[in-house]
Amino acid sequence: MTEESAVPNWVTLGTDERVEWVGRPSPYLVKYWLAVAVGVLLVGALVWVLVPAEWRWLSWPVFAAALAVGGYAVVAYRSVVYVITSRKVYRKRGILRRDVTTVRLDRIQNTSFTQTMLQKLTACGDMTVETAGSHEAELTFRCVREPASVNGLLSDRLFGADWDDPRRESVGT
Repeated sequence: MTEESAVPNWVTLGTDERVEWVGRPSPYLVKYWLAVAVGVLLVGALVWVLVPAEWRWLSWPVFAAALAVGGYAVVAYRSVVYVITSRKVYRKRGILRRDVTTVRLDRIQNTSFTQTMLQKLTACGDMTVETAGSHEAELTFRCVREPASVNGLLSDRLFGADWDDPRRESVGT
């Protein structure tokens, strides 16, 4: 189920720890922002065509805005990586600066996923990981592809044979 074959260089695997899944936000997120950029670009083109020549300089800020939105889309996609190993869950953000959040599986209390109508149409959604002693989400995988499958994989790891958890004995009773 791993989306990318290589283990990211910022993930340090422990003894007998293996990568179960690696993913990024859905490319549909990028396509949405690129569609916005194209819309802004079309507005700039209309300004260029419809205004007198001495006012055409007004289209340049619009073109710059379209470039900025398109750049944002690519950076938003490339700067986030999610990893689930047999012992931990990771989220890395940033290109120039690296911000890595790590949660050990034995600290995870609940997992859930949500999908908006648009996310459901594009087969992506948000998966949330909550830890014991915390009233809010510790980690959220935003716009991840097939969130039900990723949530299921993580749930299998939480109650699987990979680590000893006293909660496992009460499952199914």
